[in-house]
Amino acid sequence: MAYKVIARKFRPQTFEEVIGQPHVTRTLVNSIRESRIAHAFLFAGERGVGKTSVARILAKALNCHQGMSERPCGTCSSCSEIAAGTSIDVHEIDGASNRGVDDIRALRENVRYHPTRDRYKVFIIDEVHMLTDQAFNALLKTLEEPPPYVVFILATTEPQKIPDTIISRCLRFDFRRIPLQEIVAHLDAIAQQENLTISRHSLYLVAREAEGSMRDAQSILERAVAYCGTTIDDATLQEMLGHIDRRQLFSLLEGLIAGSPQECIAGLSRLYEAGVDLHRCYYAFLELLRDALMLKTVPDQPGLVEASDEDVRLLRDAVDRISGEGLQRCVRFWLAAEPEVTRSANPKTALEICLLEMLQVKDSVPLDELLERIEQLQRQIEQKTPAPVRSAPHVQHSLPADAAPPERMAMSEGSVDALLDFIARKDSKLGRYLRQTQVSVSDDGMVRIAFPVGNFIIEELFKEPETEQTLRDLCQLFFQQQVNIVLQPQAHQKKKKTADPASPKQVRKKNEQKVLQNPVIQNVLKTFNGKIVAIHTSS
Repeated sequence: MAYKVIARKFRPQTFEEVIGQPHVTRTLVNSIRESRIAHAFLFAGERGVGKTSVARILAKALNCHQGMSERPCGTCSSCSEIAAGTSIDVHEIDGASNRGVDDIRALRENVRYHPTRDRYKVFIIDEVHMLTDQAFNALLKTLEEPPPYVVFILATTEPQKIPDTIISRCLRFDFRRIPLQEIVAHLDAIAQQENLTISRHSLYLVAREAEGSMRDAQSILERAVAYCGTTIDDATLQEMLGHIDRRQLFSLLEGLIAGSPQECIAGLSRLYEAGVDLHRCYYAFLELLRDALMLKTVPDQPGLVEASDEDVRLLRDAVDRISGEGLQRCVRFWLAAEPEVTRSANPKTALEICLLEMLQVKDSVPLDELLERIEQLQRQIEQKTPAPVRSAPHVQHSLPADAAPPERMAMSEGSVDALLDFIARKDSKLGRYLRQTQVSVSDDGMVRIAFPVGNFIIEELFKEPETEQTLRDLCQLFFQQQVNIVLQPQAHQKKKKTADPASPKQVRKKNEQKVLQNPVIQNVLKTFNGKIVAIHTSS
């Protein structure tokens, strides 16, 4: 008997043997039980997930000589011929090579004749998306109202290329990628039946390389047997696949978590010297970072990380030593570096620079925290009193509970400074932003506030109704009378011409001195232990 490859030898012959598609098999089984057989089916999905196999099983279930059943016998002449692809009433058509309108006309002529022996005449058109537009148009009428003894089964990997008029006439089933764990379990069963010696780690390597396709996984296993023999060891399999062992990538992850540039560069050098494709190394490490992030953020969610138990254990130990925010920054930075790495003529150098920069990004202070520190420094300078670093206060949308009424003061321009001091004591953030505006007070009970245009934060703050209400409450408390608040943007003012303008060099030098003497800059340098590298002034 001629040798059969693993993919053909272990092809499913019943609905129970189909792996990873329970939503499809259950629906078909129920349809057969209730004799509710559609005249046209559309099977869509990735390669190697069972579309043609399920089509053959359905044809056997419809034409089995033991009676139409969800469990065809597999031994009668009809089942045997369908499994072998030689049935006279089940026609398998390759849509890629029979794609023209003449081929569809011949099919329509064939549809007119009753089955020669079986109950149904079944037409399985594989890769149906390859048909021409004229061929699809020729098929429309026949597909919509075929004879009662005809069943069409269309299979495709690209359903988006099929006209909607065809899809609407079919009962559609979307086949999913087969989960990694189910592929591993099936390959393990095949290895036991074929007397193969292969480790669990190697099974995961094969299954991950297949990317959800059972046929690809079986073909890779077949190639591994031809390359390694019946005893397949991890190192030989990785050599055959050109695959990057995840355990080699763990050295990069460990160096990243430990903040060790030496360990990161040494790990990358070992991969390079081993002849690993560094572009594949980039994507393999990206997948490892993604798995680490999933284990850190959603550790109790099953199925998010498709890896062996040993790899999961190593990842859990690693992510326990890094913060979730730091890991997210690493993943985001590595993902953003894809164009530089994949398009570089020297990917090794690009990866080395990327790893070294990631070490800095991992421990960097978030921008929100830096802004909060700077705001805290501003408050210390304005209030002339040291204050501990804490979360930035929010604008209060109601009058403070401890706001005691001051002595009554008449509403006039002379009361503006006292009003601003009062508001700053009650709401430091609002008072700080208020000093960047123009405030005027009139004796008719009107307080006008003109805020600068172009400052997004101040504009948004003074456009909020809550801000206006807070200002009204504080002003009424200060003046002890009814107050109307008018908030408006500042009018643009024309620049005044100076009689004797200074030279650009003098202006630049004067501005640099102002920057160096600025107390905010001095406090920032002191807090972060920094230094001024250069001062750029706008022209």
